[in-house]
Amino acid sequence: MAKVSVIVPVYKVEKWLHRCVESLCNQTLKDLEIVLVDDGSPDHSGELCDDWAKKDQRIVVVHKSNGGLSSARNAGLAVATGEYVGFVDSDDDVLPAMYENMLHVALANQADCVMCDYQRVPQQGESYVVKKALKKGLYTRETIESTIFPQLIMTEKVDYGPLLSVWQCLYRRNFLVENGLKFAEDVKWSEDNLFSSLAGYCMQRFYYMDGAYYRYYENEGTITTSYRPGAWKEYSRMNVYLAEFFEGKTECDFYRQLQLHMLYYACCVLGMECHQGQSINEVVKRLKPILQDSRLMGYMKDFDLPEVNLKLKIQLFLVKHRLALPLAYILRR
Repeated sequence: MAKVSVIVPVYKVEKWLHRCVESLCNQTLKDLEIVLVDDGSPDHSGELCDDWAKKDQRIVVVHKSNGGLSSARNAGLAVATGEYVGFVDSDDDVLPAMYENMLHVALANQADCVMCDYQRVPQQGESYVVKKALKKGLYTRETIESTIFPQLIMTEKVDYGPLLSVWQCLYRRNFLVENGLKFAEDVKWSEDNLFSSLAGYCMQRFYYMDGAYYRYYENEGTITTSYRPGAWKEYSRMNVYLAEFFEGKTECDFYRQLQLHMLYYACCVLGMECHQGQSINEVVKRLKPILQDSRLMGYMKDFDLPEVNLKLKIQLFLVKHRLALPLAYILRR
């Protein structure tokens, strides 16, 4: 059994895969299992995975039909043997000491999860470090509930909480197994938000450590930079899963966070749709089905607008009252 298993979903990344896998093979932690999951990639990525496995016996390759990022991560979890598990996206890479340092912190603090900072690498300009609005150090169950729970799903700024991205984290594998934590395979996008919210609720001991060891590349053509047809359906399904899990949980006002979560993704999709119509009338037609969604309307009935900047507050007001025409003008501008 390896100390750490790193799961890497692979799909159409032959351009970047070498950079990613090389950074894992060069980790200072040698007791490492690298699980490359070829998610039915139509390019040569699958063959490159097999080539890497011939070079390094620590590499395990899983070939499967295409099922999406969540499906690939679950397939990796199914074969991982490490005491701890990490996730790396195949178009990113990590610094050499990442998993040695994270494992040391995890074992020393008996942590269910350890999180580090990351470097964001834009296509142009210099990279920069992204930090969380959390104090560094150990969080027991008491401090998790008092500090993290109020921003676990969504913050009052209508933005993500601190536990968003799984690739910043190292998880105790038995913690995931004991709590039945997997990725929802029918949620195609923002699956980290769902997984991390559930994992955050289940944690007994969490550690936020010093150091930005992960490098996130803003590569051209990724799903985060493109229009997503059917996105509202996906995000609504994610909100349903969150509501089902957090219903009846009393440690925090999770209902308020569910409202903010639904509103956040409504704004995201409304922003996408406003650029697809050629005229204002076409834009209004695209916005109305979202504004009239029964679940969104239910959440907005008793919703108090958060204290955000004026521009966002106006947008949220228009969404709450389903005013498609003025919203279309504002979003187009």
